[in-house]
Amino acid sequence: MSQQSLFRRTAVRVAWTGGVIAAAALIAGALAGGSAWAGAAWGALIGVLLTLITVGALLIPWDRFPMFASAGVMASFAAKILVMIGVVLVLGAHREALAPGWFFCAFAAVLLGVTAVEVVSLGSGSHAPSGRSGRNGGEKDAANPGA
Repeated sequence: MSQQSLFRRTAVRVAWTGGVIAAAALIAGALAGGSAWAGAAWGALIGVLLTLITVGALLIPWDRFPMFASAGVMASFAAKILVMIGVVLVLGAHREALAPGWFFCAFAAVLLGVTAVEVVSLGSGSHAPSGRSGRNGGEKDAANPGA
């Protein structure tokens, strides 16, 4: 499996995980009603935004831009920080309208679930063939057939 296909597979898994956990949080908040619904909705929304940033970073074909690959990680991190700053600014005025426990539980569930799936999915493919031929790629070297 190539690194690009590993990242694509991980992006799909991360997107599904974030969506399913956010939907579960929304359903739970709706069943509880009132400020629990508002807290769960905001927590799920922020979790989905951070999930989309992660998916976007995973879908960029970094093998085409190897010099920018490390910058991609930092750009993803910076985007997540900007989202969180926006959350603090927007929710500061509305914090009485939502249940903070529901907000943090929904947000943390999405964030932890997405992170776990991303780490496991990328880690499971870490020993995937790199696509290079030669001694390290598993194929015989044409210049040195005895290797």
